[in-house]
Amino acid sequence: MDKLNDRTDPKTKQQHDLGLDISTSVVGVCLLDASGDLVFLDCIKLTSIKFETIWDKADEVNAVLSVMMFNKNVRRIFVEENAKRFAVGYSSADTILTLAKFNGIVSYLAQKAFSAPVIDINVNSARSKLGIKIDRKDKSLSTKQKVLNYNLKTHPGFPWKTHVAKTGKHVGQLVHDVCNGDMSDAFVVCRAGQIIHPC
Repeated sequence: MDKLNDRTDPKTKQQHDLGLDISTSVVGVCLLDASGDLVFLDCIKLTSIKFETIWDKADEVNAVLSVMMFNKNVRRIFVEENAKRFAVGYSSADTILTLAKFNGIVSYLAQKAFSAPVIDINVNSARSKLGIKIDRKDKSLSTKQKVLNYNLKTHPGFPWKTHVAKTGKHVGQLVHDVCNGDMSDAFVVCRAGQIIHPC
């Protein structure tokens, strides 16, 4: 296991902040210490056919988070606030409602599991606080990919996930997993949350 993902709390029970990028396909998970240093970065994949409903997925997130955060003293949980409008070519009414419902379920379960408050963070404010500028005119990449590219450049030592491509134009090459985008967003919301809400 990567050293970044193998840190345990000292006996002093250092306090941590948890950032979650919640979606029904992947949940990005980031844990930072009080000074903003990375303690844990990973994701929970929910694409298996064994998850028939969002309730199954919520149970999986709850169970896996409990293992990931074992012996961690979580003081706050930062999540991206629900989308309130449609995004051209992306968000339908059903998508927005389903994501909002799942966000609420997972947020509630995390709050109960860690006895910590859940704090909504506006995604645009979060990116701004970290100096991430998105060129809206550039349609060649998604916003998630642009944010990931920024974090790959500024935090190359993070435990980003890679695999050897089996198909496509990069077949046989080492490429980044798609879930890195969710992990990247979890870091952004967590670090920005600490800046917006200093202790």
